[in-house]
Formats: sequence, structure tokens, C-alpha cells
Amino acid sequence: MLRAFEGGGAQRDMILLCNALAVKGVRIVILALRVEGPLRRLLDPAIRVAEVPGRQLRYAVPGLRRLIRDTAPAVVVSSEASLNLCTLVAVRTLSPASRPKLVLREVGSPSIALHRDPYLQNRIAYRILRRAYAYADRIVTLTDGARRDLASNFAVPDRLIAVMLTNAVVPPATVSRIAQWDGETGREDDLIVCIGRLSPEKDQRTLIRAVSLLPPRPWRLVIVGDGPERPALQALARELGVGDRIIFAGEVGDPFGFMMRARLAVCASVYEGLGNAVIEALACGTPVISTDCPYGPSEILQGGRYGTLTPVGDAPAMAAAIADALHTAPDRAALRARGLNYTAARAAERFLEIIAELRPLPETANSPLAVASAS
Repeated sequence: MLRAFEGGGAQRDMILLCNALAVKGVRIVILALRVEGPLRRLLDPAIRVAEVPGRQLRYAVPGLRRLIRDTAPAVVVSSEASLNLCTLVAVRTLSPASRPKLVLREVGSPSIALHRDPYLQNRIAYRILRRAYAYADRIVTLTDGARRDLASNFAVPDRLIAVMLTNAVVPPATVSRIAQWDGETGREDDLIVCIGRLSPEKDQRTLIRAVSLLPPRPWRLVIVGDGPERPALQALARELGVGDRIIFAGEVGDPFGFMMRARLAVCASVYEGLGNAVIEALACGTPVISTDCPYGPSEILQGGRYGTLTPVGDAPAMAAAIADALHTAPDRAALRARGLNYTAARAAERFLEIIAELRPLPETANSPLAVASAS
């Protein structure tokens, strides 16, 4: 279930996954509290969108339950803690004879998000889901770290958890765009890029402190995204004397455009569900420096094989890694190959493998995946 067609990586990748599933012949219905928003333009026009009555999550369960009952899907998919909880209640209160299979995507780092998720309703939902997650037919995680977290701290049996080990980050059009590019045209040798919501868990403060420690040489930092931390981050940049070298670009529709220009991409997060910006950089052959935070970046970068990992919150270590990367020639082909493990097409293939494990599907179902209930 979509709140609306807006948000960050978790919302964008679910839309791309739905598109890729539709290409494979799966009939999709997306249920949304509000059916408009900037991400709507990414959705395949052939995919049906149904509005959930209520317009607010607290009122959504009765309408969601009716829509699921009337649509009679084989599988309902949800993502994000508060939406997972609502969808679980809606599905589990249907009669067993008409109940679809329920797949809940865990796109975060559960134990950390339990206390630090920026949205209060998600923090509350995680507390309830500690006892309720096991009532789903399958929990899908994006990383092995999240799988271990759910098993150890949320009492989810291992048999219920499937790990994607990929995600719908790179859409088909971008795959083609990268394939037709030489990897160098348009690069700006002094440009460092960081993409992410401007909120405490992304910790752009550490990145700003790190670039303020760089040796004197040409560099510019573009921070792409928006959020509540923006005024404080701008003030910190001025305080540290680097305000004239840092650009706050706001939200953009095409993150790959920045990654194709960048000399270097940096992720300073305290925790990540996966780390789509890391993948976007790799797919463009752009070197990555990331904090070694739970759980995604280390798994994407395979412990440092495809990028540099630094301790969370350690500005001097990040500065040293940035300085080194700015004068080291990257192996762009290897980076691209790693990033292109996270295409929408590959994610759809893996997701269908997971769905196939849920058979037998309800006989009343209209298709293998009739409702995509996503964040």
C-alpha cells in the first residue's frame, strides 16, 4: 500500500519492481492512500492503481481489507513497518478461504529502526511487529544482516525469511543509457556527490566535517536530497568555512545524472536498509566511500572489495578515504558490473522465485501477484 507516489529509495524501488513484474506478465494492482505524487511518472501506465479510502494510515485498514477482498489477489505485498502492520491486520482478518498469501518486505535495519526510524508511526509499528511478523507467509529482506536481525531480535523463524540479495534500483532505461556511455564523458574531476534524505540517520554532518578536513585541493560537494536537517547542515558548512564549496541541490528526479558526473560518491549513514545511492554510483562506475553501517553498504561493497568502508561517525577516517580516492584511478568496469547486479529485471526474477515458494496459491486468485501493497 502506497501512502502516495512520493518518498525516497524504498518507494521508488517498489515502483520499479512492479514495472518489471508487469513486463513479465504479472498483473499488478497498487493500493494507495493518495494516488498522485512525483513518483507516479515512473509507474508503467498499464498498472492499475486503486485508492484506499481514508487518506490517512490510521483509517486505512477497513478500506484496505475491502479492496483486498474484492480484488481477490493471490499475493499481497507490503513494505515499511507501519504499512506492514496495517496490511497484516487487513489480510489476517479475512476468512481463511479467501485469504491471499502475505509477503512483507523489510527494507530497513529492524532493531535500529525500532528506536531511530525518523517516523514515529514506524517506531511504534516495529514494537508490535516484534510479535506479529511471524503471522506473514514470508518476510523478504534486502540484506542478510536484516535476515539475522529478524531471526535474533524479532522471533521470526528462519523458514519464513527470504533474502533478495538484489533490489530494483537500476531501471531498464538507465541500463541502456549506461551501456551507451563511455564512462568518462561529462565527468567532473573535483565533484563529490552524496544523495539521501537530509535527516539524522543519513549523518551528512559527518561528511561535511570530513570535507572540511581535506588537504587544500580543488573539490566541490553536492548534497542531493531534502529534509529537516537542511538548515542545520547549511549552518555547519558555513561554520566550518566550506559553505562556498557545498551545494544543496534539493530533491532530483534522476539520481543517475549526478552519479555520471561525479568523481566520487559518499554515504555517511548511521544505518541503511540497503543503500540505493551506493548502487546507483557503482552502476555508473563511480567510486564509493561509505560508512560500515548496518546493513546494506558492506554487503553491496562486499566488505570493501568494491569501495572503501569507514567507521560510522568518524570524520577524519572519511576525510582520509576521500583524499585517497580523489587521486586514485578507479576500475570502472568492475564497479559497473557490481552495480548492475541490482537491476529491476534481476529483482523481478528473484521476487518471482520467492513467490513460487508460496504455492499452492489461493484458487480464487486472479494472478500470481494481483496486489502490490508497497511503501
